[in-house]
Amino acid sequence: MRALRFSAFGGPDVLSVEDVPAPTPAAGEVVVEVHAGGLNFADTERRRGLYLANEPLPETSGFEGAGVVTELGDGVAAEWRGRRVAFIAPRAHAERCVVPVHKLMALPDALDFVQGAAVPVQGLTAWHVLHTLGRVQPGDVVLVHSAAGGVGRLLVQLAVEAGATVIGSVSREAKAAQVVGAHHVFARGPAFADEVRRVAPGGVTLVVEGVGADVALETPRLLAPLGRWVTFGTASGPVPAFDLETLYEKSVTVSAFWLRTALPREVAARAEREVLARWVDGRLRQSVTECPLEDAARAHRRLEAGLTTGKWVLRVRG
Repeated sequence: MRALRFSAFGGPDVLSVEDVPAPTPAAGEVVVEVHAGGLNFADTERRRGLYLANEPLPETSGFEGAGVVTELGDGVAAEWRGRRVAFIAPRAHAERCVVPVHKLMALPDALDFVQGAAVPVQGLTAWHVLHTLGRVQPGDVVLVHSAAGGVGRLLVQLAVEAGATVIGSVSREAKAAQVVGAHHVFARGPAFADEVRRVAPGGVTLVVEGVGADVALETPRLLAPLGRWVTFGTASGPVPAFDLETLYEKSVTVSAFWLRTALPREVAARAEREVLARWVDGRLRQSVTECPLEDAARAHRRLEAGLTTGKWVLRVRG
């Protein structure tokens, strides 16, 4: 089978499409014939050796995809055979991928494989960040960093639906027009904090971000008393050490979300239901850019340089 591989850490040029043996499922697993694979910032970090760096090389890229279940391991219900699914699993950017059955999401007929591959990582991350950890409520003032990005666009839409006033940040002014539905949008520059305070003089009640270093030190100062800060990534670098004493004045809550966490099944299942329902009926809309597997290096370059908006998906088949 064809797979997007890298044998050393480095820039996008280390990626190549290679022929490798097809996998077989163990007990509790299936093989998915992959049609499309979602591209995430974590893919660039894995390629650079900044994420899961202790796992051996060579490696197949990718953490999510969509396709058809073709093989079942022991103990897997026969009803999964032939099902259209989206999934979260490593080595997804290949023609076949082994997936634990509990990581499968049945794909509604209304979604094609490219749309399906755009759902799992960003859709579930946005839901859990905003609802499971952020506990968004009507009347909240929510600051969404990188609001033109894949997760950011979904966070904005979910927060507006929940009845919050939403402030979106973007890394450069040119991206502001790509933010869907926010009440205010500001580029992160020297005047950013003042602009946020102007529209939220009492502070923001919830900050959600996957940026890391570039926004971390300013975040506690922008929060309202009893404010919440949920981080889910470090695209600009790790969060610098800061004194926890700075959180006491406003009694701030800081939390972090990682999609690899083993969540209670009822929590995970609710997120899957809610996200898929909104994707199908249009309450969640995502800009999806598609490119062939062989063009993955170009997609990595653009994503790593912050030149993308919405979601990029690699076409594996068809």
